[in-house]
Parts: sequence; structure tokens; C-alpha cells
Amino acid sequence: MARSRLIARTETDADGKLCVLSPAVGWWSDPPAGGSLVGGGSRIGELLQLTQRHELLLPEGVAGRVADGLPAHSRSAVEYGQTLFRLAPVDAAEGEAAAAPGHGQLDLPSGTYAVVAPTDGVFYRRSAPDQEPFVDVGDEVAEGQPIGLIEVMKTFNQIAYGGMGLPQRARVLEVRCADGTEVSAGDLLLIVK
Repeated sequence: MARSRLIARTETDADGKLCVLSPAVGWWSDPPAGGSLVGGGSRIGELLQLTQRHELLLPEGVAGRVADGLPAHSRSAVEYGQTLFRLAPVDAAEGEAAAAPGHGQLDLPSGTYAVVAPTDGVFYRRSAPDQEPFVDVGDEVAEGQPIGLIEVMKTFNQIAYGGMGLPQRARVLEVRCADGTEVSAGDLLLIVK
């Protein structure tokens, strides 16, 4: 199942650093590395609310270097508006690099959509080595249709087409992930139109 996306909130503190704030209550995990350059649309972790996982993104027009405030644990309980971390200002060239397509965002042709991995694991395009792929270039996909499997700790999870921002029906333009490839959450699997 594809994850929805939430946009973090921001405000400037007295030191001139930008505070990145939680947009909701939940469990925050997978933060960016300290010192990394992030820009608008960059993935800054995952927010778990009950059983719903949300990909947490930095708002457009924001850029900086991840400074202090990162959690000491792999998963931290957060409240609405709580500071997740602070961003140190960057010069104009670094800000443009952080906001460039491909840095936290996918550079897709106009009118196309990205189908991304919902979790880390090994992606398989077919149910068995002697079987046909779930989907191939030119195939039409509909919401709920299997598009692959992701293996996590010897458990195979079926990945279905669909999610926030994707059309109910689409045609596969590109398969970007080979059979048996290790993927991370948010990695591009398919491009559809």
C-alpha cells in the first residue's frame, strides 16, 4: 500500500535557524542525517499514526543543512507543532542544489506519476522466477492491482498500485527497478501516465 505524504511545518527561531515542526501527532522515524543538505520536497522521515504511515516532506521553498534536534532513538513520539530538528542557513548555490530535481524530488516528465516503494526490502517483479512479471511496460494498472513483492526479513509483502496523488487507472511507461533489487522506502519502482 502506498503511503500518503505530509508536509512539515516550519518557523524561524531567535538564532535565525529554521525549525522544522511536526504537522501531526505520531511516531517519527527515519530522520535525515545530521549535516545533510535538504530542500523543498526532500523526504525527512516517516510519521506513523495508529496504523497509517505517512512520508514526511520538507515544504517547498525551504532549504538548509540539518543541524541539531535529531532524535537519539530510531523512533520518537512527537506532538503537533513539536520541533523535529533545526536547519542552518545555506548560501544561494547550496539552496538551489537542495531544491534541484532529483534532490528529494523525482524528475518526472510532465503528466506522469511515480509509484514508489512503501518500505525497505528486496523488490521482486514476479511471484516466482518462472512466472511473468506482475506488470510490464505498456500494461494498464488499476487501483489495488499487484505490481510486485517486497521481501522484508523473509516475509513477502504484495505491493498494490494506488495511493494519494495517483490516478485510479494508468498505463506503465517505465519500470525503474529490476527484479531482485534492494530498495529503500520512497525509491522509484514505476513511472505511469
